[in-house]
Amino acid sequence: MSVARSLFSWVVPVLILAAAIGGFLAMGSQPPPQRKVSAAVLATPVRTAFVEKGDGHIEIDADGVVVPIREVTLAAEVPGRIMKKSANCRAGKFVKAGTVLFEIDNRDYQLDVARLEGERRQSILNIEEIDEEIEQNKESLGHAQQQLELVHKDVKRFENLKMDRIVTEADLDRSLREELTVANSLTMLQGQQRVLTKRRSRLLEAEMLAGTMLERVKLDLERTRVVSPSDGMIVADLVEQDSFVSKGTPLVTLEDTSAAEVKTSLRMDEIARIWGGRSNDETEKIDGNVYDIPETPVSVAFTIGNRTYQWDGMLTRQEGRGLDEKTRTLPCRVLVEDPTNVKAIDAYGAPLATLPLGAPRSLFRGMFVEVKVHVDSTLDLVSIPQEAMHPSGDVWVLREGVLAIFHPHVVHVLRGLVSFEADESGLVPGDRVVISQISNPRQGMALSDASSLKAIP
Repeated sequence: MSVARSLFSWVVPVLILAAAIGGFLAMGSQPPPQRKVSAAVLATPVRTAFVEKGDGHIEIDADGVVVPIREVTLAAEVPGRIMKKSANCRAGKFVKAGTVLFEIDNRDYQLDVARLEGERRQSILNIEEIDEEIEQNKESLGHAQQQLELVHKDVKRFENLKMDRIVTEADLDRSLREELTVANSLTMLQGQQRVLTKRRSRLLEAEMLAGTMLERVKLDLERTRVVSPSDGMIVADLVEQDSFVSKGTPLVTLEDTSAAEVKTSLRMDEIARIWGGRSNDETEKIDGNVYDIPETPVSVAFTIGNRTYQWDGMLTRQEGRGLDEKTRTLPCRVLVEDPTNVKAIDAYGAPLATLPLGAPRSLFRGMFVEVKVHVDSTLDLVSIPQEAMHPSGDVWVLREGVLAIFHPHVVHVLRGLVSFEADESGLVPGDRVVISQISNPRQGMALSDASSLKAIP
């Protein structure tokens, strides 16, 4: 019984498995469906834009800080007590050129002026007096000369009469003594004339010395009033009213606001573009000084909130210290001749007709500004849309239905356009650059132009 049960437990599963396999084989199999073969893609469609010829205008962007064109420390030129100090002579106040800042006690200088004017008048009177004496001496000399001539005639006549024994020897001697007396008087008058001439020269020197001293004292009198040499901002006032100051004591520090400078730094490749923008005539003019930078127009911009304000300036010079060792840039100075000539710029770069109420009225010391140097390049440039410039620096060009990959050197980026040198870049105006993204791009890859978008310069 147990043997039959064991056989049954083994045979039944085998029979069930055999029946299942037989049923599956009886069902049969279906042929696989036919696959549709799609046509091979011959070219990848892309969007393109045209390569444009550049206008030759380049803008170099840099940062800068406004610095005063000069800072003057006014000092006392004469000693004395500060009698009056202007109310505007305070740190932070703006003063006009010619504004009196300090008045030093001038009474001693006024007395010196009066004394020297009296001495000069006395010298002039002495000169007039000696002129009268010289004139009298001249008349006396004339009379003595005439008298000597008459006496000389008498001597000649007496000599002739003596030869004829008409007069005696004593008469001739008297005439000779009279001639000697008159000649001696003439000699004395001539010597007196020379002495008077010397005295007159001495008096003239004394009068000139008195005049020079008078001019010096008048100059000191003028220096008792300390005035502002130019329009400017008071940076520091160093003395107060009633203080005694010596000659050379600093009184006030004034920042000249008639013009302003912007301190900026440019890379050497940017300086090379500025040099490259010179004409042949300008190059000949500066051959004598190789350190000069050509004067180049500059726009100085300052942003407050969403408003941009702009000033016109001129890149005039380098700062004179050569390249900065840390940044390897050349410090330069931009001159803004009229810091109050400010323009408000809208979002499209055009100036507004009127300034907003919150606009700055001038450039202020310490402003961090944006500097745009405008250079007219003599190189032939080509430009493409900035979106056609890939992060790797590659530019994809569609030529004759295939992809050509270039890696040109960027000269300038302005208003969404990237510019290159036409000769070195390999790009030609009229070429179509790819602005679409391509997966796995390769040289000679087949492309088709899906759309053509012309770059807007």
